[in-house]
Amino acid sequence: MKNKHEYSSVEDIILGALKEEFGSIHVAMDENKVQEKIDNSKKLYELAVNEYRINQSAHNYNILITAMLSLQYWNQKRARFFSITEDF
Repeated sequence: MKNKHEYSSVEDIILGALKEEFGSIHVAMDENKVQEKIDNSKKLYELAVNEYRINQSAHNYNILITAMLSLQYWNQKRARFFSITEDF
């Protein structure tokens, strides 16, 4: 039985690629970039859900998994917020 931190090979590949390119979710990125990625991930997710509803192929399933993981990653990604009220 898998524990809660084990993923399928497809999930491992997707999460590995995201972490390699953008770092752990705990490594902060610019707020605007994170929001842009969240917005794009939402669009990808909606498209993937619609395609999977029409055709439940293995390809569409893998795209849906990719979209879900991307959306989850970016929603959990730390963002650096710029504040003009910070002490200098």
